[in-house]
Amino acid sequence: MASFGFAKVEYNHPELNWQTFETEHFQIHFHDETEMTAREAATVAEYIYPKITGFYEFKPKEKTHLILIDPDDYSNGAAYYYDNKIMIWASPLDFELRGSHRWLQNVITHEFAHIVSLQKAMKAGTKVPGAYLQFMNYEEEKRPDVLYGYPNTLISYPIPGTVVPPWLAEGVAQYMYENADWDHWDSHRDMILRDRAIHGKLLSFTEMNTFGKKGIGNESTYNSGFALSTFIANEYGPEKLKEIMIELSSPIQFSIGAAMENVLGDHGNDVYDSFITSLELKYNMLVSPIEINPVEGIQVQKEGTTNIFPKWHPEKNGFAYLSNKKNDYFGQTDLFYYDMDTEEEIKLMGSVHSAPTWHSNGEIIYYSKKPKFPNKHGSMFYDIYSYSFETEKEERLTFDARAFNPVFIDKDSTIAYLATYDGGQDIFILDLKSMQSRKMSNLTDRPILSHLNYDKSSYSLFFDITSHHYRNIGYFDLKTEEIGQTQQRPIFDPETGEKISGDMHFDPETGEAIIKTQFDPETGTQGFYKNHPHFDERNMSISDGGVQIYSQDKSGIYNLFMVNPIDTISGYITNLTGGAFMPDIAKDGRVLYSLYKNGAYTISLLDSIHLIPEDFVGYSPNYYQNNSGFSEPILTLNKTEAKSYVDQFPNMFIMPKVMMDYGTLKPGFYFYSSEVINRLAVFGGASLNKLNDWDLFFIFDFKRFYPTLFFETFYLTRNTTDNSKYQGIYDIHDNIKFRLVQFRTGMKIPIFGS
Repeated sequence: MASFGFAKVEYNHPELNWQTFETEHFQIHFHDETEMTAREAATVAEYIYPKITGFYEFKPKEKTHLILIDPDDYSNGAAYYYDNKIMIWASPLDFELRGSHRWLQNVITHEFAHIVSLQKAMKAGTKVPGAYLQFMNYEEEKRPDVLYGYPNTLISYPIPGTVVPPWLAEGVAQYMYENADWDHWDSHRDMILRDRAIHGKLLSFTEMNTFGKKGIGNESTYNSGFALSTFIANEYGPEKLKEIMIELSSPIQFSIGAAMENVLGDHGNDVYDSFITSLELKYNMLVSPIEINPVEGIQVQKEGTTNIFPKWHPEKNGFAYLSNKKNDYFGQTDLFYYDMDTEEEIKLMGSVHSAPTWHSNGEIIYYSKKPKFPNKHGSMFYDIYSYSFETEKEERLTFDARAFNPVFIDKDSTIAYLATYDGGQDIFILDLKSMQSRKMSNLTDRPILSHLNYDKSSYSLFFDITSHHYRNIGYFDLKTEEIGQTQQRPIFDPETGEKISGDMHFDPETGEAIIKTQFDPETGTQGFYKNHPHFDERNMSISDGGVQIYSQDKSGIYNLFMVNPIDTISGYITNLTGGAFMPDIAKDGRVLYSLYKNGAYTISLLDSIHLIPEDFVGYSPNYYQNNSGFSEPILTLNKTEAKSYVDQFPNMFIMPKVMMDYGTLKPGFYFYSSEVINRLAVFGGASLNKLNDWDLFFIFDFKRFYPTLFFETFYLTRNTTDNSKYQGIYDIHDNIKFRLVQFRTGMKIPIFGS
């Protein structure tokens, strides 16, 4: 039997040319488009290997496979702890619920912490992921020539080989190891947990044990798990995290509460209660001064949990923004326009990503999204689109450009945008007349770029840049087409945090911000230092008159900070218990921004601006000093020579099962294995009862070509007896044997993104 066409088929990407090289503890696999990412990843992996294995006193038995892929505009990391492999998508994570940290040193440490901690907690090693207890029952069958009726009951109960709740698995992966700082408790994590605490919405101990939540629920499992894991390490000792994993490896231990009691001396519920009490006391005390003089403006869009990137209409009293209203998950954002005079709203387009931008005539809006269908290879990349209010039609402007965050430049009718390649991001310009794009920057250390914005007064671009921890604000001069021109803005001394006079420019090679201070009359020299490494500055917005407003977390809480270069006045203009982001300034000076409050991002309006004394804002003016002593970023590239990739297989997984089927006990097993980069997979099973009834099946998928070739076979036997009388006199005892054999082969072909 042959079959063609399936409803859901993955793309195999045979166009990718895979290579590999080995380090002391890892096998690194990459395709040509991720080589720089792979070489940085190899350095990171070897650096953190002894720290994590030392913390857990455990090493994987074989070299861990580290796979770097980039077939789509997608960012994630995944640890396959039974396969002993890690898969990293090269594109860096840019997520409104996470702080900004250099991607590879963060995600590789996180995923390898998963590998080691979860292998430490395994009950039966890496070859037996679990077992199954199963029951099948059938409808009653009255015909004598039919064995049994149609199945009406099927129960399959898995017994997992690893029992670690999500909060603990993700919590220890974010904790990483003692004194690790590649990821740490930054202002975003603090904002989400603080907001839940002061609004009485902290997750229960049971809720922390599951994913699948709407809105910010899944991220709250990460956050709460990180906080609780850190609480355990601080209160009971870092080694207790390892000991809990050892306790969970016991074949008879399936309760996290009981495991914590055996290790910590306190039941998990009691530890959780102490943790919650400490959070509520701490956060209510910290925000009480803020609540005396809060400044947040008027919330004008509150439906949904994601209302971000407000952009004023250039001529009308209205604005565009992204929202997930009427959708379930945080990232399911659509593009809306809201008229503030009529209070009417229209949905312009669905599935839009990153900030939109207006044409200066207000009749066209530009935005980024993925196309409805993938390209010929099955890849889905972000591209720039336009929407005309006059024709109500959409036009695609780029194709496979990996373009996001467009910014319209009216002076020369172009669109600046950001794009990603091999984990690095740069600035591009699209000429709307020729429809040709040009790469404008070449940041060799591959920092993370985001939130591009245009300053009409200086004919320049501002953007957020992350080279290590947090964001700084970069500057690109469109006249000279260089990163590195001087831009006046307030400068903060890295030691004291105080504002000083000076200029800022950016290293043309790395894109890192450099501050040039005023001339020192005593030494006759000028001092240089990098932009402040201990707090985050992001989301610059500039008015036509040059007034700058951006978000800053120097006080421990993100608030909007304003700088007026004309009269040199500067200061905070919001004072929040949540956080303020993504400001946009109207011609009349009003400010829209995205306010995080009560578990959601809303759009808020500041009708008028008043400076707030620094002492009243956030936790304290010097709170940023807690963010010090970080490890240096890992930038070195591994130089090992690569060779062509050869198929490799991890262990064959065996999963025992016991089934009660038509009144007989039928023990058996499943087996499964998949090639390391998923080029082929085998899956099968066998079971046998005391009647010598066999159930056998085998499935093979071959994924080296565009279509997936498959082969399936099934073999079932049933043995029964039948008693009858010949001519009504002689007893006849018949042994009846049933045999069912099926062979099936075919191709699974993806069509239009199926």
